Amino acid sequence: MIKSFFKKTVFTYFLFNFSAGIFASGTEYFKFTIDGVPSAELLSRAAPAAGEVRIEMHKMLYVFGTDESGTESFRHNPVRDEQIALAVAPENMCNFVAVPCGDAHILFFNRSAPDRRILAYHLITDRWVEIGQLPEALQAVGAVSSGTVFTVFSKTLVISGTAILTPTKYGIYDHAVVAILAVALIGFGVFFSRREKSSAEYFRAGQRIPWWAAGMSLFANGASAISLMAMPGKAFAENWVYFSMVFYILIIQLPLTLLVYVPLARRLNIVTANEYLEKRFGLSTRMLGCFIYSLNQMLARVASILLLPAIAISAIFGLSMEYSILIMGVVATIYVTLGGLEAVVWTDVLQAVVMLAAVLVCALWVLFSLDILPAEAVYTIQEMNKLKMFDFSFDWTAPVVVILFSNTVAVGMGMIGDQSFIQRVQCTPTEKDARKTIITQLAVAIPLNAVLFAMGTLLFLFYRNNPADLSPALKADGIYPFFAAQHLPPGMAGFVVAALLAATMSTVSGAVNSVANIGMEDIYRRFFKNTSDHRCVIIGKILTLILGVSGTFTALILARSNMLSIWDLALMITGIVIAPVTGIFFLGIFTKRTNRFGVWMGTIIAVLVNIYAKLFWEVHSLAFLPIGVFVTIFAGYFASILRPSTSRSLDRLTAFALFKAKEH
Repeated sequence: MIKSFFKKTVFTYFLFNFSAGIFASGTEYFKFTIDGVPSAELLSRAAPAAGEVRIEMHKMLYVFGTDESGTESFRHNPVRDEQIALAVAPENMCNFVAVPCGDAHILFFNRSAPDRRILAYHLITDRWVEIGQLPEALQAVGAVSSGTVFTVFSKTLVISGTAILTPTKYGIYDHAVVAILAVALIGFGVFFSRREKSSAEYFRAGQRIPWWAAGMSLFANGASAISLMAMPGKAFAENWVYFSMVFYILIIQLPLTLLVYVPLARRLNIVTANEYLEKRFGLSTRMLGCFIYSLNQMLARVASILLLPAIAISAIFGLSMEYSILIMGVVATIYVTLGGLEAVVWTDVLQAVVMLAAVLVCALWVLFSLDILPAEAVYTIQEMNKLKMFDFSFDWTAPVVVILFSNTVAVGMGMIGDQSFIQRVQCTPTEKDARKTIITQLAVAIPLNAVLFAMGTLLFLFYRNNPADLSPALKADGIYPFFAAQHLPPGMAGFVVAALLAATMSTVSGAVNSVANIGMEDIYRRFFKNTSDHRCVIIGKILTLILGVSGTFTALILARSNMLSIWDLALMITGIVIAPVTGIFFLGIFTKRTNRFGVWMGTIIAVLVNIYAKLFWEVHSLAFLPIGVFVTIFAGYFASILRPSTSRSLDRLTAFALFKAKEH
């Protein structure tokens, strides 16, 4: 049956995608429509007749042209009151009207004479380029835009344009690479399905996973396709500021994990993180942790991580969003349902190798594609501050040191509440191996992150010399797969797609398996204590299948609907409540006086503070997690002092008594 299903899946995949063929390369930037005479309302929005051009983008003011006072083109940061000169314009831009288009382009249309040209300034590379032509010449009197759609008009003519991505060479060879990956992953699931005879084997792999494989799995589980695209995207568009979080992880998160969280999980022999919460604060707190973790994993991890890479893959490679989601969701659900955690771990190892190879190959390809002297490259990088890693200012809306450091601390404090972390720590033979697992994860992740940021910087140099290759339809986060689609030979682009799909599937499979594990242990086994272990395995597989199917189905609905605003609201609500759970774990482990009343009061106060902060404070998005965590800690601790409760046994439950206990 499995063999028949697999053959049908592969056949259907090729049948639906063969027609995509190999796209011919082109130089189109926009699709145009001509609408005729402009309305009076449109004419009323015309730009002023003379003077410098001013455009506001990403909270920056861009000023173009030269007025009587001799003002050159520049970018102004109103928050820091900084002014940076821009590249010299090819003409006097006071003779043009301008509109933003996409994330990084400003388009200019001639208002001094009839003209078909579309001049563009690219914000990231600081380059001027002519990108395409209007279907008819016009003397612009004004222009308006929204996203990647613009309208330019004269007194007698209206032309609308929509930015599009240049077709790529992605074709049948690339489809074959993706199909091979799907075959291998399902094969892993079938193989390991024969070995999972008990719930301990299904959810903990019988504690027989070698430390290096568990470490690779933990790395792959955290390295989603979103992060694979976002890191080079950040280095391309900005600098290396986000890479600085690596140092904070080594200083804070690594010692905390090795010295406290790994021994705690192993010596208490907890199956789920929420089991600890019940031991420390009671059943209600366990249920809170179970609900919040499961909701966050299924919303923020499974459905959104299936959807967002599919959007990028569809836009850049031409592979349908629905097919991308189905490939990732169906394949991941099959192998994780059949093989349990052991299949997840070993497929993660394969997927990690695919990711590493694809990133290294693409980074080297970019490096050897550069047509620039080393001295010039170094000067450009230094001049534009592309390697900046630390921002010690107090701009709370930017990723400054205090924001990134506090966020890393908060994330590190919450590691013990991550069921994927608990499973990887528990699936190795010994506590010493569990520590090696954590070290292996960072030993792979940190160099890869460095390569991803380096690739982003190299892509900046490449496209600074080739600004005409950049479309206004391209977002910065898509620059890595966009380069692969444009410049890698047939088959290699499919390898990059396979890496993005692999990164997504590793995250999805880990999330589904961990939530199924929590559902089994925190709900089913907790309230049905006399059930047999064999029945638990069956229920676990059914739960895994339901979670995988529902996550895939949700992503498909979002891909075909206008529910994204509701989705964003759901993610925001989930994010608000995650922080207090992290604070609860910290209070339980590092304090003795905190009680159940205190943690619930801390949770309520933290949720209210975070809601208020999101509504009324203008701070960087990474600040909300530490705000919620630290409010929970302080409010929960002082509430416990104000209303002390009957003491519970804290035997081996706090860091103070942790090292008195040995691993079972």
